[in-house]
Amino acid sequence: MLKSLAFANAATVVVAVFYAICAFLSYVMPDLLVAIATSWVHSLSLEVLKATGSMSIVSLVIGLVTISALTWITTYVFAEVYNRFAK
Repeated sequence: MLKSLAFANAATVVVAVFYAICAFLSYVMPDLLVAIATSWVHSLSLEVLKATGSMSIVSLVIGLVTISALTWITTYVFAEVYNRFAK
């Protein structure tokens, strides 16, 4: 049985750290970030989607809060459903 609260908290911390790393890379090495993303979508060019400027601090904070909330809710529900199936 998974402890739903602990699982959701742990997943949220991991995603928040990845978000912070991604935000940092987008600021200091945007070309690397585009190259990595392009390698994940197999033969599609994401160059036309590349941002022309940096994100604002407000936008970064909103992104961090919303992805953290979505991650927490999703993983909590996942753990609850898993525990019901595991019974």
